[in-house]
Amino acid sequence: MILSMEDIKALCTETSFVRGLEYFQMGNVTDLEQFGNKITATVEGTRDYTVTIRKDKKEKKIKKILNNLSFDELKDFLISELENNPPLRNHFTIYFSGKSSKEKSLNGYKKEINRSYREISDLDGYIEYGTEVNFSYIRDLAYRYTDAGNFLEAATVYQALSEVIAENMEEVDDSDGYYRNEFCLAIEYFVNCINEAKLSHIEKKKYINYFFGKYIENDPDYFRENYDSALSEICLSKDDLEYWKKLLKPHLPKNLPDSEQWSEYYQAKELLLTQLYLLDSLNHEEEFYELVKKYYRQEEEFCLSYIERLEKDNKCKETIKIAEEGLGLFPEHMLIEIRRFLNRFYKKQSPEKYKQNLIKLFIQNRDWNDYERLKEISSKKEWKEKILSLIINNLPKDRDIFGSDTIIDIYLKEEMFEEALEQVLAKKSLFTLDTYYKDLSVRFPEGYFKAYRELLIPFANIRMGRSHYRNIVDYLSRMKRIKGFEDDFNQLVNLLKTKYAKRPAFLDEMKYI
Repeated sequence: MILSMEDIKALCTETSFVRGLEYFQMGNVTDLEQFGNKITATVEGTRDYTVTIRKDKKEKKIKKILNNLSFDELKDFLISELENNPPLRNHFTIYFSGKSSKEKSLNGYKKEINRSYREISDLDGYIEYGTEVNFSYIRDLAYRYTDAGNFLEAATVYQALSEVIAENMEEVDDSDGYYRNEFCLAIEYFVNCINEAKLSHIEKKKYINYFFGKYIENDPDYFRENYDSALSEICLSKDDLEYWKKLLKPHLPKNLPDSEQWSEYYQAKELLLTQLYLLDSLNHEEEFYELVKKYYRQEEEFCLSYIERLEKDNKCKETIKIAEEGLGLFPEHMLIEIRRFLNRFYKKQSPEKYKQNLIKLFIQNRDWNDYERLKEISSKKEWKEKILSLIINNLPKDRDIFGSDTIIDIYLKEEMFEEALEQVLAKKSLFTLDTYYKDLSVRFPEGYFKAYRELLIPFANIRMGRSHYRNIVDYLSRMKRIKGFEDDFNQLVNLLKTKYAKRPAFLDEMKYI
């Protein structure tokens, strides 16, 4: 049996196809065998698992029959089947007209989607990693309704899809976020359909109630932000916002709990931030300031809301005062948005504060735009003698891999190649050697070759398997390109071949050196 790319795509979802292709290109597909119309292989992932592909020969037969039929013969057959098969007739009507002869209820759609889950789950109802429910049929159904302008029926389909995904999250391995992504898309399209329907406030209240109920229910909690976002997107009029505010009122906490009670604290904070959003959107100025003044010293998000509202009300001096107060209230990693806010004022009014703010932003956030802007506004002498060392000395080093890489990148930007090499070698990482290979191996061939050799020998011994052997070969290939060490390279290759002579898969991969 020969399968084309199109054949394989037809047997799986787009996500599965892309991930499978990546696994194949990485060398993670092994033990490939064919038995008739069945192909099996082992895939190396977080664990090894077996996959099977079957191509149904009956499909070819059907295509052959269809090619030999006339239009009238096919039409007569279809009419006969539609008359005797109500579900098929309904599906045909929806597919080609966007209208249903008998529209399903929400539960009817959910029942159909749940059936797709049961078809691929194990005996305990669990769906293992790499096995995905194909939602293309239900999405296609919603598209047909949308194309026909039947937005509310499409909304019901997306509502059913989002609910089924949420209700089944405990039964799937969602390591790569497939089901979460599908849920987010379902909610997004659900909201779009509601807005496209151009509902009055009275008609829309049903959906505001729905999303608010889901938001308060908070199950599963990692979808709460989607319901909150949905409310923001459908509550467009003053009446919508006032109704949302009315629904929220009974749930508002009297105070923020102690931050050590993290769950209670987070829930209360989110409710209060929503109230601030509504008061701001409705321009209830007095209520807004009364609430935000109560909490802005406890939580940086309240502080940010406060200064944004002050700016909106053209209270410039008070804006800067509260923002600068915030700088002394919260840890540095929580100040990025407040610092960016202050930059708009400092840039015109206080160049030195603007400069110091950019330094702290780059150290915390590693945004190279901040780095370039900072260099642009500094004199060459100040940059080399003060600011550059200040940045490097304040970036995390041994305790923060990300920080160390940033230091290397700075040295390369400033053409301080010896300092960059010192940092690279200190990390004792083959990955880091590879990352900076193009920048440093030509300039420092001896140091780079020696570092590869010292790290590669213990690396070769840590595990077995084709993907690991291919990694070794990749590193060796880069070593081979370093000029002037041909004899040393051949000695290393011979050493590895001798040491692992009983690993035929390793020796097989070494042929590519």
